[in-house]
Amino acid sequence: MKKFKKITACFLVLLLTISTLAGCLERIELNKIGMVSGLGIDLEEDGSYTVTAQTLKPTSLAGNNSALPVYSLQAKGDTIHEAFQRIDQLATTALFLAHLNVIVVNEALAESGLSPVLNFALRHNDVRPDINILVAKDTTASDVLNVLITLDIPPAGELDIYTNMIHTHTARLVTYHLYEVVDMVNTNTINVVLNAVSIHYEDEDKKKDAGNVKNVQTITPNAQLRIEHLAVFKEDQIQGFLNNSQAQLYNMALGDHKRYSLQTRIEEEYYVSAEVTSTKSKIETDLNNNQATLNIELVARIVENAYPIDLTTQDNLDVMADYLQQQVEKDFTDFITYVQQELGTDIFGIGGKAYYQEHHTWSEVKGYWEELFPELEITINLDLKIDSVGEIGNVTL
Repeated sequence: MKKFKKITACFLVLLLTISTLAGCLERIELNKIGMVSGLGIDLEEDGSYTVTAQTLKPTSLAGNNSALPVYSLQAKGDTIHEAFQRIDQLATTALFLAHLNVIVVNEALAESGLSPVLNFALRHNDVRPDINILVAKDTTASDVLNVLITLDIPPAGELDIYTNMIHTHTARLVTYHLYEVVDMVNTNTINVVLNAVSIHYEDEDKKKDAGNVKNVQTITPNAQLRIEHLAVFKEDQIQGFLNNSQAQLYNMALGDHKRYSLQTRIEEEYYVSAEVTSTKSKIETDLNNNQATLNIELVARIVENAYPIDLTTQDNLDVMADYLQQQVEKDFTDFITYVQQELGTDIFGIGGKAYYQEHHTWSEVKGYWEELFPELEITINLDLKIDSVGEIGNVTL
């Protein structure tokens, strides 16, 4: 009996060992995996989709810097999924989307609607919810992903770093990830705004070098990726773009704590610059009177001053703050007019505030909010204070 128990125990141990080893039979070697870091999706004139998959090379992950870190595969299909499947058939590795950083779409697709892209991304379990979606401005998504920036970071990785890290240090970018974009597309209380990426060429005659090593063999690459605009949407369709100055005002209106830069010119001659150190923003609605108010509080410090004024007195600081406030108020007035009349889309989320502040009234107007928003009387209530004039104090040069 004891012998039988011993044999049984040995058999069970052997069985467990074999089952553990069997799991390795289905493993995929690293050099058989194609980790897609960026997808470019271009809507063509015939209604088909051209999909570009920027894929990391396994050798780059192992520290082999003798070759480019990425390669791109491209295919065309009647749907995004069909085009991606054709890419998968072309690849010598199994393509994985778990490391996808960004999806770039061209303007034609943004004009047609983002829904096919969002549908494709949401239905793939491997796609993470924190990926970024960008619009390729004045170029194709394919060309954006084929610009080689450095030998260490693929273009998709560069865009991911740019949008996820630098946005905390600049007021001209936004960071809305996949799930946030989906939520904003599917609600009429706020419309989504996305970063728009473009390609800047120092020499138009050298465009062909954008995707090879020549582009990174100089201190200043000929082809550079730049995010200088924000793409504004109504539901899932693009309506236009915001420039850098307008992007700053957009973020300020939403109360995002970023590095805002203020400038004004006094008496048409003296320039003054300030940096905002604190921001508070609150939107109040009064739909019964067709009104809304943007209440914005700014605290700033002087970073450059050419105006001959004694900044050691509080009265003069108030004068300087008033000059800056007048400029910001004018900029906001022009910006709101542009958003309402040219874009006609509620990117401020005024509808969302009305939902909470005037729920009954909102339920009556939400069905035609798109028609009501351009006619809404939006007032700016700005309060700007200066709390610092820098290390040199009263000196003007």
